Amino acid sequence: MAGRGEKREAAWHLIIRQSGAEVSAAILRVDGDTGTLTGTYRNGKFVLSHFSGARPALLEITPGADNTLQVVQNGRNEMTAVRSDEAKAKGLPQPADPSRHTVMRDPTEPLHFRFPDLNGNIVSDTDARFRNKVVILAIGGSWCPNCHDEAPFLVELYKRYHDRGLEIVGLSFEDADQLNDPARLRAFVRKYGIQYPVLLCGETSELNAKIPQAVNLNAWPTTFFIGRDGRVRSVHAGFAARASGEFHEELRRDVSKLIEKLLAESGSDAN
Repeated sequence: MAGRGEKREAAWHLIIRQSGAEVSAAILRVDGDTGTLTGTYRNGKFVLSHFSGARPALLEITPGADNTLQVVQNGRNEMTAVRSDEAKAKGLPQPADPSRHTVMRDPTEPLHFRFPDLNGNIVSDTDARFRNKVVILAIGGSWCPNCHDEAPFLVELYKRYHDRGLEIVGLSFEDADQLNDPARLRAFVRKYGIQYPVLLCGETSELNAKIPQAVNLNAWPTTFFIGRDGRVRSVHAGFAARASGEFHEELRRDVSKLIEKLLAESGSDAN
């Protein structure tokens, strides 16, 4: 499906499930999905909505005679959806690869961070707890819907792999009014039972200034996977949640395989 938005993506994924007149759908962008929209078929088109305070959305989907779907998002963004195999056969632009969206300016340099946790204690990449460990740096914020989608998966990974050498650090960028009293971020930590450190890094507008080693860092969340040698081995933009169906399952499998691979390495044999 032809894409839009500030990331200037050429195309997005449109995921649709239909059972009789009932239908559900989600749009998956490089920065994550819209959540599940639900609705019915009436007057020649599917009308779906998702009335969440964080990401309200309306989709009107009209089947075309040429096996395409005409999609109107929120009453204004007009797009055309084509089956993925047909889009490839026609040489149409493909959705962005979230594993290639953000890269390190210098892949040989460790990714540095130094920010306070919610108790005011400074946590740094040079701390002993991270030495020779596999580290996930999860950039997000308590305001970010897809960060809420990602949090339970990170908690699951932490419980599964922490004893084998995995550390996770949340780097949270918040609205200005949260910096002095991050009540919403504390609630976020409690809601998901987060046991790894979550650091208060600044306002959302400061993301690139605070993480200057990354190039094209503009998706919420963005997750960095660091090997025992301290180098960033992979970066994943966004999070495909359950609404994304097979993309969600594929992401879970790929991340788990990556963590297993990194944990099996020693700090000296990574390449």
